Amino acid sequence: NALQGVVVVEPGEQKGCAARRAASGMKSTEGAGGIMAALGADPTVVSDETRAAIEQNAGVRLHEVDPEVLSFVVEASRKCGNDHFKRGEYQKAAESYSQAIAGRPDDFTLFGNRSAAYLALGRASDALLDASKAVLVSKSCGTPWAKGYYRLGCALERLERYDQATEAFSEGLALEPQNARLADKRDKCAGLAEDAKNARVREEGTARRDLVLKLREARRAEVQLQMQNQYKQAMQSPNFEMEDFDWRPTFFPSSRLRRRGERSSTDSSYVAAVAGYCRRLFDLESPRRDLGLLSQGGLLGAYEAALAAALKEQPGAHVLVLGSGSCVLGLMALRCGARRVTCAFRTPSLRRMASVAARENLEDPSRITLLESPVEECVVEDRADVVVTDWFDHTVLGLGVIPSLEAAASRLARPGAKVVPQRVAVRAAIAELRIAKVSGFDLSYLNAYRWHPGHDRCDLSRELAQGSETYRLASDSFVACEVDLQQRLDAFAGGSGAGVEEAGENGERPEWEAEERVEAVASEDCVANAVAFWMEIHFGGGGAPVTTWPGHPAASSQGWPSAGHLGQAVSYFDEVPLSAGDALEVSVFVGRDRLLFHLPGRASRPRHACVPAWHYDMLLDSSRNDAYEGAIRRCVESRRAFASSAKITALDVGAGSGLLSMLAARAGADAVVAVEVSQHMCDVGEECVVMNGFAHKVLFLNRDARRMDVSRKPDGTPPDMEDKADIMVYEVFDSGLIGEGALHLVAAARARLLKPNASIIPCAARVYCAPISIRVASAAGFDFGQLNRYSWRPDYVGVELESIPGDWEALADPVEVFSFDFYEHEANMAPAEKRIEFAIKKDGVVSAFAFWFDLQLDEEEWLSTSPYGQKGRTWQQAVQRVEEICVQAGSGLPVVARHDTYGISFDLDDSMVDRGDLSSGVPLWDPVWKVSYDRATEANAEIARSCAQDPSEYRKIASAAVRIGTRPGDYGVPAEEASKFCVRMMS
Repeated sequence: NALQGVVVVEPGEQKGCAARRAASGMKSTEGAGGIMAALGADPTVVSDETRAAIEQNAGVRLHEVDPEVLSFVVEASRKCGNDHFKRGEYQKAAESYSQAIAGRPDDFTLFGNRSAAYLALGRASDALLDASKAVLVSKSCGTPWAKGYYRLGCALERLERYDQATEAFSEGLALEPQNARLADKRDKCAGLAEDAKNARVREEGTARRDLVLKLREARRAEVQLQMQNQYKQAMQSPNFEMEDFDWRPTFFPSSRLRRRGERSSTDSSYVAAVAGYCRRLFDLESPRRDLGLLSQGGLLGAYEAALAAALKEQPGAHVLVLGSGSCVLGLMALRCGARRVTCAFRTPSLRRMASVAARENLEDPSRITLLESPVEECVVEDRADVVVTDWFDHTVLGLGVIPSLEAAASRLARPGAKVVPQRVAVRAAIAELRIAKVSGFDLSYLNAYRWHPGHDRCDLSRELAQGSETYRLASDSFVACEVDLQQRLDAFAGGSGAGVEEAGENGERPEWEAEERVEAVASEDCVANAVAFWMEIHFGGGGAPVTTWPGHPAASSQGWPSAGHLGQAVSYFDEVPLSAGDALEVSVFVGRDRLLFHLPGRASRPRHACVPAWHYDMLLDSSRNDAYEGAIRRCVESRRAFASSAKITALDVGAGSGLLSMLAARAGADAVVAVEVSQHMCDVGEECVVMNGFAHKVLFLNRDARRMDVSRKPDGTPPDMEDKADIMVYEVFDSGLIGEGALHLVAAARARLLKPNASIIPCAARVYCAPISIRVASAAGFDFGQLNRYSWRPDYVGVELESIPGDWEALADPVEVFSFDFYEHEANMAPAEKRIEFAIKKDGVVSAFAFWFDLQLDEEEWLSTSPYGQKGRTWQQAVQRVEEICVQAGSGLPVVARHDTYGISFDLDDSMVDRGDLSSGVPLWDPVWKVSYDRATEANAEIARSCAQDPSEYRKIASAAVRIGTRPGDYGVPAEEASKFCVRMMS
């Protein structure tokens, strides 16, 4: 009877809500011992004070009770508790177990039983305390109890602490491996833990995306307010609506499947103007593009073999050439025995280029007739017996080979004429070309901006060698479609058009001439987002096809001839998760001027902005990322060591995707101000920063860093930054180092945004230069040296020289021409000129200067873009074309190097040498082409000025660019040029 007084005190009542909160709030890394230790006093047994009060009330001391009597009462209480539990009387069961525990507090089974009773009563926190005590007591007795872990796991499961519950059940299974109940519970909780984790991730992702949208809205409102203040200060009003200011172009991928009508005469005029501008750009660029054919010996050999076979069947035949501005196909036709050769061209510049080649290689250039009008407008009396064409590019049909072949068949060729090549097979494969983890950060959000209005030209071998698991072909290759050129020529011979689909009632031909359905089977688990494709060009006669992807295993193993200058292509679609063995249905639409890949039954989301392909190469350049991370970490650690309590603020100029900002935040910077002038790149970078959990440290500003300040503006506008920064990180370097305004950005930051002792990463750079010969001399036995005039451009261009080792040659060792200490910003802002002399080490023709740089990030880290060493893919080398000069080994070449703070240039030092004595005889440019180029440059400047100054003009021009980029063939624009301009307007 003396023990009756003990049962009135229960652990939940003794410690109250505090005990339950403590039990339910333990971190997942703490086990049963951690739970009990965190509570201090043991809440599962009667405290000493309570025990003393009970004994005084009962007039009995427990330690004086006969042990046999005590044992009898404990067992009776246990049995009573068990009976109550079986009858579902859980409260009474708990009371009985508590009475038993009072008499035997070292019996772990009693704690386990009471835990079960509490759990049945819904008192999960109390159940957790008892289960933890059962585990601890059993372990202290040297007999770990599997059922105790079961009770512990059940209590944790009820509290929705599934990770801990899984661990508890696993520990119980370690004691009783055959216990099915433990195994079932462990598996169930493991699944629930994964579900809970995914739910938390989704909830957190939703919250972060909501924050992204709110930040984006706030940032755009701020930019709008700044613009309005500028007009107010000038006492003017904008000549556009705010709707135009906020407008952004939208590209609908599904629109590529159908024609769209013009909406107004204004739309039509802008579309016509943009289409004309794109055609002019294509005309200017086509000669340099056609020079690529001359480096493809295997392809030229295939053409000549096919021409020889055709002319053997028809000696003295008339050959019609549709294509090459180099005139190499026409010259080969004459060499193979053609009686007459007629050449038609896509552009006027190609015709001029061909006339130069004909004059250089023929004593009687009249043997080749160069048509002045487009092939669709020409008619000849002496029709051709053989038609040869090279009107192919990476888009397959984007240059209009089919319409031109049809026009030639009906106007210029005889019935039964042979065509070279005979057919083209398009091979394709499902691909995964995605950004995932970069330097430990999830940058997959950039994949939404990876798309292309048409077919994006790429080097598949280079892409697949990125070293990323998310850059791969995800299926075996398959034949997407075949284009039979001979059948097409035969169908239209003599203007018949037989065998081709008839026009509809409105006189228009069908939208698509063919649609193929292909099932591509995934070879491994992946997230597919593209179709990669390339061509196999068949010339007949049983010879091997010519491939445009020489790196494909089948082509390389069998030694197929290459047309690698055409490149490979990628057509993007929305991401599709696939498991190994899954089939993905792909529709291949074939039209007269385009090829389209489409996933039937899958929606394609509209696109509003595009991140250029080079940005993904930069992000995947691990050597660049690691070098920057090391330099940033050392800088932060150094500053922290000298001022441990001071706040460290970093400024990231040209932040882009936010990678360097997150590296600075992870390295320990207290705050990072990320500055990006492009609005949509600001959107991209901010999304990456927020979704990676750095919103509390990194602030994105849509600003031009050159116009920022830490002082309040005269009009009352708040400062751009609260305080000056301690560290500046930036990566705004092009292939020529300073072409993106790096010197100006550093100077502006040093003057207004950085503390006097601020660190700059990178801190210095050196520029090296070498004279090189990168030119066409001869091909297929013909002299094409005079065509190098079409390679000239006024500015340097980026070229990855290490990837084309056989196409260039250095004629002297490199020399350091400029060095920049970025801390000396005032000196860097002064244009400079330097005279240098190269020691020529071999005879040759200098046609260009190649230059590159070494970038010093800090005292330990350097990055180099030299073509002679190991470098990443972020930068190419800069190549500046110059008027060709002949040099000899042992001579000196005096050169003047200049920089105007925005670019570096090189020229022959006319004060030291007579340019005329060294000339190769090749002019720097074609004068007619140069006039067209200057006009296009003026038009380009006017477009840029209009878009920058008047949002309504940008809206009209960008809308026209999107319409033309969607369906270039409808507007008579080559596909690649239309896509380039569309991407430009949306980047």
